[in-house]
Amino acid sequence: MLTTMIAAWMVVTVILVALSIRRSIFVMREEDTIFLSKIERSRSGEYATVFQQLKRLEFVLKIFSSSSGGLMLLIAALWVY
Repeated sequence: MLTTMIAAWMVVTVILVALSIRRSIFVMREEDTIFLSKIERSRSGEYATVFQQLKRLEFVLKIFSSSSGGLMLLIAALWVY
């Protein structure tokens, strides 16, 4: 039982690390503040899409990080028991 839970925790944690790397690469390419001129306002839809993808990625990261932490606490509790 404990071995299976450790394997599941490892899988969730590997996915979490991969998503974190993906997020850091994604954020590295984008700016926090965007100043658009009149000409660039037509591209504001592209920027909105990028920020929406980043927001979705942040939500998935929160899910995987809380899942990893919860599994780690559960494994520790079972090991102590």
